[in-house]
Amino acid sequence: MPQANWRVALLSHEGVWESSFYTAMDVYQSANLRQQDVLFSCEILTPTETPVLPFNDRPRSGDSHIGNGVHYDLIVLSHYWGDFEDALQRYPQLPSWIKQQHNHGALISGVNSGIFWAAEAGLLDNLRATSHWRNFDEFRQRYPQVNWTEDQSLVVDNNVYSTNGGNAGMDLTMHLVEKICGHETASRMRRDITYDYQRNYDLTLFNIAGMRQHKDSSIHRAQDWLDQHFMDKVEFETLADQIGMSRRTLIRRFQKATGDKPTRYLQRLRVESAKHQLINTEDSIKTISLNVGYQDFGYFSSLFKSITELSPRQFRSHSRPSRSEGEKNTLEKISVDQ
Repeated sequence: MPQANWRVALLSHEGVWESSFYTAMDVYQSANLRQQDVLFSCEILTPTETPVLPFNDRPRSGDSHIGNGVHYDLIVLSHYWGDFEDALQRYPQLPSWIKQQHNHGALISGVNSGIFWAAEAGLLDNLRATSHWRNFDEFRQRYPQVNWTEDQSLVVDNNVYSTNGGNAGMDLTMHLVEKICGHETASRMRRDITYDYQRNYDLTLFNIAGMRQHKDSSIHRAQDWLDQHFMDKVEFETLADQIGMSRRTLIRRFQKATGDKPTRYLQRLRVESAKHQLINTEDSIKTISLNVGYQDFGYFSSLFKSITELSPRQFRSHSRPSRSEGEKNTLEKISVDQ
C-alpha cells in the first residue's frame, strides 16, 4: 500500500511561475481520487504571511507560510523569473528553512531555476544538478561547487531533484507519483490525462540515480564508464584495470557502495534503457533486446520481468496511452516477432 498523506509544500513568492506547481497539484489530486485516499496533501507556502506577487501579476496569499513549524515530505521550489540576488535579499530565511526540511527527510524538487534555493542552502555542494539553459552561466559563477549537468533533463542527487524545462517538470511529477503509488497507478493516470510520455531524452540514468548516493570516487568512475558503455559487451576485468583495482576488489567495493554487484547495475541500466525504448519507439521487443546488449531474447524478457515485475509486452501496454483497434493492428503487423 502507498504511504498515505505525503505533505507537499509548493513554494510561491515574488516572481514565481505558478504553472510550475499548479500542474503538480492537479496530478497529485488525481492520484488521491484514483486511490480513494489522501496520498498527497498539498499546501501553497509563502515565505511570510504577507501576500506575494507571482510572475502572472496576480496577488497570491498562501495556504500557509514557512514559519508554521510543519515538517514536509516534499518541497517544490518553483521556477522563478527575476534577479536571484534580489530574491535572496528579500527572503534570506528561505535557504535555512529548506535545509532544515531536507535534514528532516524532505525530498526537494527544484523546478528549473527554482533549484537556485537548494544550491544556496548548500544541499548540492560537490553534487550534481541541472536547470534551465538560461541559468547555467550565472549558476556556475554563483555555485562553482555544484556539478551543473547540461546534458540531462532530470537529475537527482542527495534527495534533491532538478529539471531543465516544463516537460521535464511534468516527468518529475509523474516519476514521484510512480515512486509513491506504483507503476500501475502512474501508467493509468498517464492514459487518463492523455499525458504525452514521449520525450527526446532518456530517463535511464535518472531512474537509477539512487545508486549514486555514495562517496567512493573510484566506484563513481566505474559507474561513469558503465553509463556510457552499457549497450556494448562489458568485460569487468577490463573495467577493473581502468580504475586501478582487481576484479574482485571492484565487485566488493561496488556492492558496498551501491548495494548491488556491478553486473546487476549493468542489468538495471539496460532494463531502464529498454523501458525508455518500449515507451518511445515502435521497435519490436527483439530489436530492443539487441539494442541494449542481449542477443538472447528469452533471457532479456526474463531479466526485464525480474526487475519490473512485468514482461516487456505488458510494460509497453501499461505505459502507453490506449490506441484504437486500427493502430493496434498496424503495430502488431510491424512487430510480429514480439
